[in-house]
Amino acid sequence: MERRTKTWDVVVVGDFFMDIVMTDFYRLPQLGEEAFARKLRQEIGGGAAITACGLARLGLKVAVLGVVGREDGMWIVKRLIAAGVNATALEHHPTEPSGVTVSVSTAEDRAFFTYYGANERLPELLREPAARALMAEARHAHFACGPDADETALFDELHERGCTISLDVGWHEVWLDDRSNDGLLRRCDVFFPNEREAERLTGESDSNLMLGAMADRGIRGVGLKLGARGGKLLWKERVYATPPYPVAPVDTTGAGDSFDAGFIYAWLRGDPPEECLQAAAVCGALSTRAMGGLEGFPTAQELSEAQEEARAG
Repeated sequence: MERRTKTWDVVVVGDFFMDIVMTDFYRLPQLGEEAFARKLRQEIGGGAAITACGLARLGLKVAVLGVVGREDGMWIVKRLIAAGVNATALEHHPTEPSGVTVSVSTAEDRAFFTYYGANERLPELLREPAARALMAEARHAHFACGPDADETALFDELHERGCTISLDVGWHEVWLDDRSNDGLLRRCDVFFPNEREAERLTGESDSNLMLGAMADRGIRGVGLKLGARGGKLLWKERVYATPPYPVAPVDTTGAGDSFDAGFIYAWLRGDPPEECLQAAAVCGALSTRAMGGLEGFPTAQELSEAQEEARAG
């Protein structure tokens, strides 16, 4: 395995969106109905953007890899730069606009309506030598997307070059249903599904049975996001659990991606597995304090204080 100084702590790979977040609905509307939000915010979105910005806020050196629109993409680039993320490797699609997501949420749950846009080119981008070289320049590569099943060689190459790997596919039914993706999951150092995604992947409805089913498939690290019930971690054949960190949620958009950032940060810092899981749960919870996936994300000091509070009981 290659051992040398890396340029980046983390390179985050995935989809980028312009998020239109509408929240404070009393309830989500049914088809044919209309409901009115009491708050509106526009922000950069997508798992890659939220996790990258969270990691940068915690003090890590972060670069991103993905595709945005030629005309509207500079708004995304400027927001990433303002958050402390290096966005020079973002490609601008010549014809497609940036992806757009409308997030509609109550305090308890949310729904997303998405146009994928320029993100469609990401699988091609990942095959380019410059993109692979950028990922290899990181201590850790986080994939906030569903890579093609034949990218096992890329994961092997990254490991060989001293790069650890995490994966958060999100709600991607076709990917989760496809057993040919098990080769990628087995090569991940940690996989980050939420409860619905884990149920889709395994067919189990109990969190312990989900983790057991994934272990049986050779998946060695799983950070399972349980929302208001905290989280669980499968790590080296042991299972850890953490309770939820108490917070009055304003908007749950991006909470799972913030969970990822908290775990990766603590892991790269060398924390033991149970503390990595706790950091993940705290970051996920605190991110819900404000609208969108970024504004409520904690600083390193806030995270440290919240963890001390949680340990004190």
